[in-house]
Amino acid sequence: MAKSRESFERRQRERAKKAKAEAKRERRLSHDEPDAPTTTDAGPAVDQNAVIGKLAELHAAFDNEEISFDDFEAQRSELLTRLRVD
Repeated sequence: MAKSRESFERRQRERAKKAKAEAKRERRLSHDEPDAPTTTDAGPAVDQNAVIGKLAELHAAFDNEEISFDDFEAQRSELLTRLRVD
């Protein structure tokens, strides 16, 4: 009797493992759609290092109280839209 119980539990573990693997595979397939565009920005390519440099300058200006918080937020959000996240 003990062996049949072990077999049942083993089968349950194997089924759970297969179900988990199947769910993982489905998630990966849904994220890897080849027809989907990789970027939403159709504009010209922007030098990412230049954008990061401008962000650093903007933060320095805000830290030195050269610009207001509202101006900082507006410029920062505009620069962040230019960054490409891979």
